[in-house]
Amino acid sequence: MVSVCDINAKSMKLYAKRAKVGSVYTDFEKMLKEEDIDAVDICTIHDQHKIQTIMAAETGRHILLEKPMACTLQDCRDIVRATEKAGVTFMIALVLRYLPSSQAVLELIQNEELGSIRAVRGDSILKQSIILPHDHWMFDGNRAGGGVLITLSNHIIDLLRYFLGDVKRVSCICKTMNSLFINGAEDFASASLEFKTGAIGNIFSSFSIGRTPWNIKYIIYGESGTIYSNPPPIEKSHQQIGNAVISSRTHDKDGITSKKGEFTPIKPNYKYIVGDDPFANEIILFVDCCQTYKTPISNGKDNLDTMKIIFGLYKSSDSNKAIDLSNL
Repeated sequence: MVSVCDINAKSMKLYAKRAKVGSVYTDFEKMLKEEDIDAVDICTIHDQHKIQTIMAAETGRHILLEKPMACTLQDCRDIVRATEKAGVTFMIALVLRYLPSSQAVLELIQNEELGSIRAVRGDSILKQSIILPHDHWMFDGNRAGGGVLITLSNHIIDLLRYFLGDVKRVSCICKTMNSLFINGAEDFASASLEFKTGAIGNIFSSFSIGRTPWNIKYIIYGESGTIYSNPPPIEKSHQQIGNAVISSRTHDKDGITSKKGEFTPIKPNYKYIVGDDPFANEIILFVDCCQTYKTPISNGKDNLDTMKIIFGLYKSSDSNKAIDLSNL
């Protein structure tokens, strides 16, 4: 690590001390001009993503960008265009892809262990209205680009798209029920997805539920099997999502299953990742892509199709109509 930059000087200095970095800045552009930096990890407020990513790309830096990519679909396209023109490595930090359980589930689906996928469901629930200061930017739709969908459900929607492929049509209802959320930021959302494969999906999201058995959870129903993610163990409650389990003919004892199915743990897959910490995995793989010119699995161009879903859901809620994503 070469340098740390943050507009909050107190936080910046504290982190720099922990990271044992002597170079500190409160001005991102100045840091890019003065420091010998190969790559940047951008973890700023959503409305800053476009200008900072393009600035970094135009100075030849590789970029690891926190999700969501940007606050509008056009901004996302502008970012991808700029990073491709600059020829830099551009990766979106969609951390759920870098779980060993996610890699295992993807391989099972690709090997047709579940047969044709019929339906999926994803839940995204955090009590941000209780956890965060009441003036936090995450409550402001102008700064965050929206509410719970773009900030939290972005994760599970991207993961399900990673598993099943692209979505062709969406519909959604967004609601703002907590007065902390302003400028169109929703704290509840219920969405339907129709994948190009024919599978259907349901997404439930909330930023205002104080008690919940899980934060992020998914379930995948196939023609001949089902996979779902467990809540994390109590001693690892800081994790948002647990490991996955499966019920299918191959995994059932003697090929016999009960009406509900006998679910067994899925063995983690470390083929493309190095350990159990998805944040460490994504950073290590980002560095590898910078050094070897490989394309990241969560690259910017790929993420455009996830962001299409997000902005399609907002358009559906605003218009009270189903949205064909090919028209965005």
